[in-house]
Amino acid sequence: MTSWLKYSKFIYILSNLFVLPATLIPSIDFISNISFIISFCFFFNTNVLLSLVLCLALIIKNNSNYRFHILLKQKGEEISKADYECVYLYAWCTLLRYLLIGIAVNRIFLFFNKF
Repeated sequence: MTSWLKYSKFIYILSNLFVLPATLIPSIDFISNISFIISFCFFFNTNVLLSLVLCLALIIKNNSNYRFHILLKQKGEEISKADYECVYLYAWCTLLRYLLIGIAVNRIFLFFNKF
């Protein structure tokens, strides 16, 4: 049986690799907010349940982002780069951003594929 420390380091490295594209894209938070608006407009008339799921994802993303910025101020910028808690919280925010952007891209692709 392997120790939890090994898995923890693996998850830490995987989280860092997961957020790498988000750190390279400028203003990814703005892009995810715009993609929320686009996908919400597409889903509003067709599927109200998915519109509510999108709203929930946006609220959770904004709350996590707010908590991440508070944690960043608390720990300092240099310490937070190596802190597990900061990396995991930023990975969670990034996952929600990717989700919102992916749903919007999917809906736009399906919309233009009809023509």
